[in-house]
Amino acid sequence: MTTIFSWSAASRFPKWTLPILIAATLLASGCSESLSPEMLAVRKRFLSDKLASGSSQLREEPIMTIREQLKDGRRKDGETVLVRARINAGDLPPFAEGLASMTLTDATGHDGDESHDPHECPFCKRDILEMMAILEFCDGEGKVIPEDARSLFDLREFDLVLVEGTVRTKEDGMLHIQATRLQVIR
Repeated sequence: MTTIFSWSAASRFPKWTLPILIAATLLASGCSESLSPEMLAVRKRFLSDKLASGSSQLREEPIMTIREQLKDGRRKDGETVLVRARINAGDLPPFAEGLASMTLTDATGHDGDESHDPHECPFCKRDILEMMAILEFCDGEGKVIPEDARSLFDLREFDLVLVEGTVRTKEDGMLHIQATRLQVIR
């Protein structure tokens, strides 16, 4: 068996070589963009690791059910809900550039199957907008926070999330959820 690197080979290089190689590797791999103290406080305010453990007084509901209840008057704008969803907008990018906002697609599936993708399901995609919502993280004045949600919460497309927030339907016909807490499930 041939050894590519051995300690005897390492002794041929100056002692400062290894620290420089490590530093170069770290720089080449890229460092994540650091957040301002204000944005770190926002992250801390919204992120939770307890929603899945039942810390919420609410039970999870499918986005489609919430939309139906808003339409028929069983639920009012401003009520608090808990939804399980994927960051997914089908063929479109789910994140709003430079804003703490994203598109979610319900992740409860036909039988609670979190791997179910309504955008691919022949039954679900007929009424795909019924299974989608816009998630917004707002400041104290109700304005969407001007920080990209990907960097603010370390999110990626198709991440599974639990979201607690207040709902409303806007003129665009979409269900909007103003988040109060977010848990990323990885």
